[in-house]
Amino acid sequence: MFEKFSDRIYIQPPEHYTDRPNTGLVIGDKYTLLFEAGNSAANVELLKGRLQVQNLPQPDFVAISHWHWDHSFGMHAWAVPTIAGRQTNDRLLKMADWKWDDESMDRRVENGEDIVFCNEMIKREYPDRNEIKVVAADIAFSGSMTIDLGGIECQLIHAKGPHSDDAVICYIPDEKFVFLGDSNGKDLYGKPWHFDIEHEDDFLDETAKIPYDEDKVKEYLALLDTLDFDKCVGGHAGVMTKEELYSTFR
Repeated sequence: MFEKFSDRIYIQPPEHYTDRPNTGLVIGDKYTLLFEAGNSAANVELLKGRLQVQNLPQPDFVAISHWHWDHSFGMHAWAVPTIAGRQTNDRLLKMADWKWDDESMDRRVENGEDIVFCNEMIKREYPDRNEIKVVAADIAFSGSMTIDLGGIECQLIHAKGPHSDDAVICYIPDEKFVFLGDSNGKDLYGKPWHFDIEHEDDFLDETAKIPYDEDKVKEYLALLDTLDFDKCVGGHAGVMTKEELYSTFR
């Protein structure tokens, strides 16, 4: 269920079995923004149902943090305008032509377009891969975009970061809060690492071995330094303070 952070912000915690990320809800006086689209139509229906049960507003807009499947594959199931950074949209347009039979998926792992972890999680979320539908966002922006929800603003900012060059964060100045997406995470595509679905409990130990790109971290923290925030949340963990976020890079 969505957990209350403030009167304006609610967070649906991640569900690790099929790599569903944190989903953020920002409630304005006129409009509501959902940050992250979910990883499937089934995920979207679950989110819609939880909002209804909790008497929370359904979103008027859905924005995503980056192109990775777990954050973007639910976009087609939202009957509202969707928003993404331009780099993200370019990648989604390319993925829209991908085939999802086992042979095609495994070939993309072999040639480096995808990784074993995502391959296995997609198969879990989609027993019937014919249900996968990748679409681009309705609205694409470059740099930053401010959305006035009525009484509260959300700033979507292309932050890059060590995880993915297209990463967008959602900064809510009045709440001194940032939805980071996966922008603070490590690059799971650019560095070799091991994942075995039969021993998935080793995931954190294996990813801990992946080094951060120090130049990307430096640039990322320089951007975050310009924002006045106290709390934040990444894509697959709990809410943390700004100090706790910075300490992960030391």
